[in-house]
Amino acid sequence: MTLKPRPLVRETATFRDDRLFIVACEDTYAPKQYFDIFEIPRVQIHVVPTEDGRSSPQHVLDRLLNFEHADYDQRWLLLDVDHRGSGSHLRNLVETLSEAKRQEVNVAICNPCFELWLLLHHRDEGACTRFADCSDVERTLREVLGGYNKRRLDHLSIHTAAHRRCLHQGAATGSERDPREALGAGASHFGVDS
Repeated sequence: MTLKPRPLVRETATFRDDRLFIVACEDTYAPKQYFDIFEIPRVQIHVVPTEDGRSSPQHVLDRLLNFEHADYDQRWLLLDVDHRGSGSHLRNLVETLSEAKRQEVNVAICNPCFELWLLLHHRDEGACTRFADCSDVERTLREVLGGYNKRRLDHLSIHTAAHRRCLHQGAATGSERDPREALGAGASHFGVDS
């Protein structure tokens, strides 16, 4: 399989510590739009979305591993837990997390789903600790925002200060634990401070 080209854009001066975060996710729409909102100096985030309908954790990891990167780039596997927390889905998730660790890939797990990140921009972490499933999170997003469409996040009014709060709250939900233990936590964080 051919590696996809490294997408670092350097329209301004090149700095030795410019960083590229490559984030592979199982979603096609929301994560890419979310990370495109933020302009973090000297940091670029490239999202590798699911475009072929193959969104199992192993397929997402495979896409990430086949993406060209430099040794100093950070590779992140962004996964939802919603329907993967039991049975054979759980076994596949745990195997994929073990492979990610062997490949030195960082992992961010959203429980139950990525939409929790969006909600953390508008609600305190204490109000976001337990949701039955992703549809419950999406329902709460609709209530808080007056609507939600994962294909069009431009109306979410996410700002940098709220992003910092979200990172802090994400860190407070247990991101320092082993990813398999994070299945009960809210979401691991990317650790990018703007």
